[in-house]
Amino acid sequence: MPRLLAAFAIVVAGMITYANSFTGVFVFDDRPSIIDNPYVREPAPWAHPLNAMTAPRNITVSGRPVASFSFALNYALAPIDARNTFDPPSPGSLSSADAFLRNVWGYHAFNLLIHLIAALTLFGIVRRTLETAALRPMVGDASTTLACLIGLAWVVHPLHTDAVTYIVQRVESMMGMFLLLTLYCAIRMEDARRSTKRSLVWMLAAHVSCLLGMGTKEVMVGAPLIVLLWDWTFLSGSMRDIVRRRWPLYLGLASTWILLGLLVTMDARPLSSGFHFAEWPWWRYLMTQTGVIVHYLRLVFVPASLVLDYDWRAAKSLADIWLPATVVLTLGVGTLWQLARRTPLGFAGAWFFVILAPSSSILPIITEIAAEHRMYLPLVAVLAVVIVGTHTLMKRAAVKPFVREAAFWFALVLIGALSFTTYARNDDYVSDERIWADTVQKQPLNARARNNYASDLLKTGQAKVAVEHLQVAVREIPDYAEAHANLGVALATLQQYADATTHFERAVAINPFYTAAYDNMAEAYGAQNQLANAVKYFLKALDQKPDDVALLNKAAWILATAIDPIARDGSRAVILAQHAVDLTERRDASSLDTLAASLAESGRFDDATRVGTEALSLARARGDRQFNLDLEQRLAAYLARKPIRQ
Repeated sequence: MPRLLAAFAIVVAGMITYANSFTGVFVFDDRPSIIDNPYVREPAPWAHPLNAMTAPRNITVSGRPVASFSFALNYALAPIDARNTFDPPSPGSLSSADAFLRNVWGYHAFNLLIHLIAALTLFGIVRRTLETAALRPMVGDASTTLACLIGLAWVVHPLHTDAVTYIVQRVESMMGMFLLLTLYCAIRMEDARRSTKRSLVWMLAAHVSCLLGMGTKEVMVGAPLIVLLWDWTFLSGSMRDIVRRRWPLYLGLASTWILLGLLVTMDARPLSSGFHFAEWPWWRYLMTQTGVIVHYLRLVFVPASLVLDYDWRAAKSLADIWLPATVVLTLGVGTLWQLARRTPLGFAGAWFFVILAPSSSILPIITEIAAEHRMYLPLVAVLAVVIVGTHTLMKRAAVKPFVREAAFWFALVLIGALSFTTYARNDDYVSDERIWADTVQKQPLNARARNNYASDLLKTGQAKVAVEHLQVAVREIPDYAEAHANLGVALATLQQYADATTHFERAVAINPFYTAAYDNMAEAYGAQNQLANAVKYFLKALDQKPDDVALLNKAAWILATAIDPIARDGSRAVILAQHAVDLTERRDASSLDTLAASLAESGRFDDATRVGTEALSLARARGDRQFNLDLEQRLAAYLARKPIRQ
């Protein structure tokens, strides 16, 4: 098979498989890492790269500057009129989805481009590896064909939807791309060793790729070792001779650990990973990961029941994991034995374990015990062993040519089935509600999935159904603050205020800094006309978010207009409303309206009239007829030197 044809086939297969991914919404960790990340909204990241490489703590891109920069680049290159549209119109809305689609398209296109570059690089690595002295006798002249099959199976495999369609998991695919580029450049450096200039160029390219990978995700830590093990397995001569010849390459690759070390010492995600979680000591995490790894291997061959967010429970004893532990231990020992013999099978095993080790060994990642995107690169080893192994067995058995041809077409059929499955899986990302409904269906006891699905149900007015899901969530995790808060919202929507208040109070007892729970509790009291309690909790919310314009207006409005004199405080209302007006630079009619009412409550009717007139002028430009009428009535009250009472 011609190399260009093989490469073209891989690219086309990837593009067809992910053609329907471009309408996928921002889900789960996309929101804190992209939508709510202020450093992403850099209009010219190339002019301020350090700012664009920064990220708040405890999100997916924390301590990963290259990944952070890529999202800032996406934002800067998006259409100006669409770059801040991160959500599609609500169900039933008559608004156009055009702005959202034009914005999200760029993020998905970037993800797919990374995936295709990685696939082409993988094709080059596999083809050149199959042509080494260690494998040439086994594969003969089929290196390009086998490399193409491996590349095709890898680029379309359903396990990759988590790393390609789920936008923020670009951190995995981009790291994978850089690791593959590092190894490819290291291989090309050896091929060009007779030309000092070309060899130097390939070496520097390997160093740059490795450095960028270290700045993308910590799993890149194994890249220098992967290069060393490839050399050990596939280059001829003693390891001493190889090191003597290629030590500048190894030294440069190892030096990139310095950057990784600096990033790790930042402790960018202390709430999600580390050794400080009492319920997840390292030995329990290690025990649990044996079952997770066997699950990954099953998904390679039967990629059904893919899950966005796993609720993987901890292994309690050796009896829980004896079978998967036996499988993993056998594979590990076999890998070491084969590595000692410098066999390709040993390298495949090492590739699998070295890349999985950072996230699937002893370092607990409590928010993500299992994640399909971790198989992005380890999948290569499994596919290569199966495809090359099958070819080798057929060659040794001296099967007839028509059998080999039939096997080739059968492999293409299987690859087509994988592509179809991936295409179908992409459709689950078409809405936040759909992906969480899918997760709940597959993992009914997943409290986080139940909570997130319920949030979507609340947005579409399905409070009664949301209550059912949230009750499961708080039963599974009694100290789940967000689920208690959402359950309170759902119950308040159904006018079950007493029960709603109980869950709001439970939420803030669990997390005293949970601003949304205070806000929701205030709304619930307001709906019951208990305005003194309502303003009390709005003020508590403001303690956490003093620059939240909506909260400032809600609190100030009650302080200025409440019928209950206990709830009123004109002086404080003026302070809060003035802050809201300053934050909005006097361009928000609602904030000006609140300030006018606050001034009237303080007896400053002339100032209230002036500010109320300013608010009315802005509102008329906005064209909200009912709001204009309300402002006109309030303005008349100020002229009559009367405060507002509601």
